[in-house]
Amino acid sequence: MSVIKQNKLADVVWELVDDRHIVRHGSEELTNTAVDSLAQITYDEAVEQFDPAREKRRRERNNADFQAAIWEGFGTRSTKNAGKGGKGGRGGV
Repeated sequence: MSVIKQNKLADVVWELVDDRHIVRHGSEELTNTAVDSLAQITYDEAVEQFDPAREKRRRERNNADFQAAIWEGFGTRSTKNAGKGGKGGRGGV
């Protein structure tokens, strides 16, 4: 028995036992197959499903995307304004 992959937070383990790929969540056996690609897919789906921080990461990713969209035009606006003014700058006091 050798552990190929393990995610302790999601409690998912992918093991190789007697040329059989076994994916477990806790004590429940999710799949027992000779095909490693099927075991890989099952492992990835189980980690996605049972990961406790999945929702938090999704919210953080959405927030980062939102912030990126807000600041996307900032560089364009600031480069348009570069070089404007001359003596005295851009019309300050």
